[in-house]
Amino acid sequence: MRIPLSLVAVFVGVAVSVSGCGGAYEPEQAPASEPGAVEEQLPERDVTQQAICSQLWTCNYVRWYGTETNCVAACGTACTLDYRCTGTCVCP
Repeated sequence: MRIPLSLVAVFVGVAVSVSGCGGAYEPEQAPASEPGAVEEQLPERDVTQQAICSQLWTCNYVRWYGTETNCVAACGTACTLDYRCTGTCVCP
């Protein structure tokens, strides 16, 4: 009795897949870093923080006022409450 070639191929395929091709799986690990505080690892000059831009009143987006009353008094027209986006802060 002869064993069909396709049956041999299936048996070999299953055997190889179960054995994992003979190699053991070893996950890569990140190198151990030296313990230390975050402040010690990052110099101050490399850390930047930006605040959210403040909301102020304006009528022309050139001059800004802390209150609506001051804005209307200076502009003479209706004012808008908006974020003063100058590039030195983050606008929401």
